[in-house]
Amino acid sequence: MGKRFLAAAIGVPMIFAVVFLGKDLPILFDIAVAIICVISTGEFISAVKELKTFQLSIPSLVFAAAYPMLLTYGYALPVCFVYSGVMLSMIVFCHKKITYKDLAYIYAMTMIITVALSTIVMMKNMYPDRASFYFLMALGTPWMADIGAFFAGTFLGRHKLCPEISPKKTVEGAVGGVLFCIGASCFLSWLLPIIVYGSPANVNYVYVICMSFIGSFLSIIGDLSFSIVKRNFNIKDYGSILPGHGGFLDRFDSVIFVAPFMYVFITYFPIII
Repeated sequence: MGKRFLAAAIGVPMIFAVVFLGKDLPILFDIAVAIICVISTGEFISAVKELKTFQLSIPSLVFAAAYPMLLTYGYALPVCFVYSGVMLSMIVFCHKKITYKDLAYIYAMTMIITVALSTIVMMKNMYPDRASFYFLMALGTPWMADIGAFFAGTFLGRHKLCPEISPKKTVEGAVGGVLFCIGASCFLSWLLPIIVYGSPANVNYVYVICMSFIGSFLSIIGDLSFSIVKRNFNIKDYGSILPGHGGFLDRFDSVIFVAPFMYVFITYFPIII
């Protein structure tokens, strides 16, 4: 518990620094997402013991950094084409060392992590005047669901949710996470515009409730799906950079599911009118 609070005490101020400075320097959102993508991708490649297979790891890390940075300028597809071509070429030029299985693991997960998290940049581009708000909501929605589930499961948990995948998760924790996420999302939707922009926003709370309700369920699915990946590779955490949480990928696995959903949702149902 203490390590979790220590990580929060360090991480939360850094996130808010990006939020407040990003109002005048929008590229900070791109940089923040790129850093998250690179570290998360690196953690996965390390977990599957392929970090020293430089023919695969270096192109993947370069792609993870370049895609979110170039997305705003319209170069997303060319970056994807180049990365795909380079990776497929490696099994031709290095076929004695690299198998298709190695390529598939790294290529698929690099694309999933990078493209999914980069929808945060796409939200920034869609609503540049509300980029800080959507950046916080994209990160906060799954994290609020996780916080609610942690405390509800700790004090009320009785029935296991998916014991074969994640023994600590309970049905009571999942319900508590959903309810807490809905309440916290409504509160933050009112508070964040005041803190970040200095004035309240015209928020559609029906949309906020719908988004947080679905998003909290997707958060659980995201967490469980990456837990299955960890079990397949016999690892407890993807990394140790965040005390009490593991690695970046352990903390952002649910965001990988929630951020794309939020991008699609606000495209048709904008939270701030």
